[in-house]
Amino acid sequence: MYITAFRCTIDAIQKALLGVMSKTDHSNGCQRMLSLDPRCEELSLSNLQSLLSRKEYVSPNSYTAFFYRPLNAPDFVCMRTPLEDGWQTLFNVLSLELAVESYRISASSGRDDFYCFQSYQQGKERVVYLMKDTKWIFYEKGERLAWEQSDMYAKRRIRDRLNEPMLLDYLLQVGLNARDSLFYHSEDNILVFYYTWES
Repeated sequence: MYITAFRCTIDAIQKALLGVMSKTDHSNGCQRMLSLDPRCEELSLSNLQSLLSRKEYVSPNSYTAFFYRPLNAPDFVCMRTPLEDGWQTLFNVLSLELAVESYRISASSGRDDFYCFQSYQQGKERVVYLMKDTKWIFYEKGERLAWEQSDMYAKRRIRDRLNEPMLLDYLLQVGLNARDSLFYHSEDNILVFYYTWES
């Protein structure tokens, strides 16, 4: 699970993406933006990719990001992507370009356990993560935010220090209720950004 959100408008995202596109070398590929009508569908990744494929062909050699304004969080724009890391690089670039509050959580369990919270506020980055490599690793950088469940970070067992419910609670603290189905719906058009490269 990956959830990324920026406290701004779709127009601000579009302007930031245009700025990013103008600074990028396109010699090995191309970048494109377009708009999709969500038609009241749930904004699952499969539905988003289906909406996109009905509008135009996108090469399998592509990175794609979908930006939408959730019904239950109109002050935010969320980014969904099928990329395994949630397109962390794009999140970082947009966070710095926009200079607005931005939040990213990721949670995966199984063979490669990984839990992460990342935010940018007033130019300051905050990162907390827990991962299992050959052993459990807990890491944090930046100043703790007042609403973090920081007592959990002192747990004796490292693997108990961060988990998916905590990450969802962190989003709730800033006004993003990802447990509510309205979070995955939008009345506005969806902005799609993709980068395609030569194979």
